[in-house]
Amino acid sequence: MFAGPNGSGKSTLIKEIKNKFSVGFYINADDIEKEFSNSKFIDCNNYLPISVNQNDWDFFKSIISSNDTRVTSKVLDSIEIKDGILTNKSETNSYIAAVIAEFLRHILLRYNSSFSFETVMSHQSKVDFLKKAKDKGFKTYLYFIGTQDPLININRVKIRVSKGGHAVDQEKIVKRYYHSMELLSQAFLNADRAFIFDNSTDGETKNLLIEKKGDHVEVFVDEIPEWVQIYLLDKLIK
Repeated sequence: MFAGPNGSGKSTLIKEIKNKFSVGFYINADDIEKEFSNSKFIDCNNYLPISVNQNDWDFFKSIISSNDTRVTSKVLDSIEIKDGILTNKSETNSYIAAVIAEFLRHILLRYNSSFSFETVMSHQSKVDFLKKAKDKGFKTYLYFIGTQDPLININRVKIRVSKGGHAVDQEKIVKRYYHSMELLSQAFLNADRAFIFDNSTDGETKNLLIEKKGDHVEVFVDEIPEWVQIYLLDKLIK
């Protein structure tokens, strides 16, 4: 799981990891939202090792409708799958794209396929999913990249938009920043291996601060950033 607030540098980190290691099937809600805006459908065969159909979606709906309030049952009912092609009769937004990404992850989990995904991790469901994968026997990895202040993230998103990237509302960036940080310690505990990066300073290489392997934790810096101390180390000590 590649996680961190909007504008922290997840996409760049993922590219670097992909160049060195196999990440399996890769799921990114932003890519799904973009694909919908371009073609009005999703070819699930590009994300999965098997073909899915309406029965798979209906089963997923029965699970998520009682646990997730981000989208209504009416919106979920507007999505159909035939021969691996997913269509949506309602307007696709970031929340719907996130739910579709979750559907794809559940299929990959069911078929024991190696996969990775990118997430802001601002919702408890992402940590719950990581735990579910671990309980199912998957070896779980967490790559978390953060910054000292959400104002850094707001500025980074502005720069991204100026270069043609996708925008995120400033209020959402701040809200998601703190939600993501609050969930960091849980995700860390549910990862077999974890890598914590700081990307606070523009123009400098992201800094690997902490690596976890099983029960062994190694710290690579003398001075821990405040956000790591508050949202990870202090919580682990309690």
